[in-house]
Amino acid sequence: MVAEMYSRNDINSKIVKAKTLFEHLYGKTHGIVANISPASLIIMGDHTHYNEGILISTCIDRHWIFIISKRKDSEVNLISTESSDIVNFTISTSEIVMNDSYRLLRGLIKMLYEKGDLKYGFNCVISSNIPECFGLGSLASYQVGFVKSLMKIFKFEFDNKTALEYVRKNELNLIGKISNIAHHYTIMYGKEKKIFFLDLKTLEYKIIPWPDNNYSLVICDTTERNDNRLQICNERIDECEIGVKGLRLYIWGIKNLRDVELDFLLKHYHMLPKLIFNRVLYNVNERIRTENAVNFLKNKSIKDFSALIVKSHNDLVHNYDIGFENCNFVVQESLKIKGVVCSKMISCTPINSSFHIVENSEVEQFINTMKNLFKAKYKQQLVTYIVKLSGGIKKISLRELESVIQ
Repeated sequence: MVAEMYSRNDINSKIVKAKTLFEHLYGKTHGIVANISPASLIIMGDHTHYNEGILISTCIDRHWIFIISKRKDSEVNLISTESSDIVNFTISTSEIVMNDSYRLLRGLIKMLYEKGDLKYGFNCVISSNIPECFGLGSLASYQVGFVKSLMKIFKFEFDNKTALEYVRKNELNLIGKISNIAHHYTIMYGKEKKIFFLDLKTLEYKIIPWPDNNYSLVICDTTERNDNRLQICNERIDECEIGVKGLRLYIWGIKNLRDVELDFLLKHYHMLPKLIFNRVLYNVNERIRTENAVNFLKNKSIKDFSALIVKSHNDLVHNYDIGFENCNFVVQESLKIKGVVCSKMISCTPINSSFHIVENSEVEQFINTMKNLFKAKYKQQLVTYIVKLSGGIKKISLRELESVIQ
């Protein structure tokens, strides 16, 4: 209850701050569109997304907030509640400054303008309570929330699927193949207290109820940056592509690792360099684990589901080689603490961090114990967040905005 109240008050304070800033700069909020867009978290299926894999994910109650109004000219004004600087340009601006914090949004604006969808400028105030450790789950929320807000205010004649195609193309242009469609779909279509399952080969998704309310989701943030994480993940993409090319010599028709069965791979292990084989083995096993995990969720078998999450983490460390020492320490030590049913690193984030499913009655003890262990080991503070499974992006009405103020 304390965590739930903290989250609600936290997002409300961000909304108040954004609305107050908007009114200060642009006057009344009549005719505006306000959206909150949740962060997403990949639970299983990490790094299978560039091989048409299958993934399990969820929305988290940390959000990007957008308040937007139309203009009658071509001018765009972007400002964050965390900064006093307004970024100003026109919709026809073609240059995207790579070190600009708004580069992802500028990329989307450029795309929408060139497609003929965006004809007028707008004012936009942005706020967020998403920790940086959410990585791609935050970047995806940022873009999906922004495009959806523009769709509402300008009444674009395209659907949600097309909007996600814009986001995907924008990410590929700016961050490369590490872009994960599962984040985009989760944020757009996720449901409250539900798990999201997506098949990237067909783009078909299923909503799976979280079967037990006796558990909480806790994020552990080491605060240690690894700015080379993007490079490492892109190296894994290249290594998997090498594996696919090698396996094509022995079976016709392999498009990517989604087409590779475990039995076939094990029979041909000697045909691939060990490092490449390990990367491919992780990818194939993760797909199998994710398929099994879905069945365990449907059968309400939390412990079997959680055991697969731990295996997924260990395989990421040992076969995919993307583990970091302090993050792995948190995962391994947390599993020894009463009430923790599973732990796993968060992939594709510049901050070493992990998520943990913990029995509600043991959350406080888990956090205290883990913080003490981490400080004793590294002489640093471990930051923790208790989060809830939330729904996808949603519009905030003017009435809701006013009720938040009151």
